[in-house]
Amino acid sequence: MSGSAPYLKDIHVFNPAGFVSFGLPIGDVPSIRRDVPAVVARISHDLFFADWAQHETRITGDNIAPDFDASLYAAALWKQPAKAAVS
Repeated sequence: MSGSAPYLKDIHVFNPAGFVSFGLPIGDVPSIRRDVPAVVARISHDLFFADWAQHETRITGDNIAPDFDASLYAAALWKQPAKAAVS
């Protein structure tokens, strides 16, 4: 029955069992260069869209609370060096 196990969409397989979905041998050394970027992209896509409502609120909202207090990164900001007065 379609939709009866929605948690299965979060399973990503990168081993020879993934051959069923990909149609290519995966999980072995030669496939790492080809398939790891695809697996990472898919997991990143799924994580982003799992929180889409929160991202949309932050993108379109006007009243957004900062993630961090400014004191955490204030020391890392570049400041114009003070010029010494020469007489």
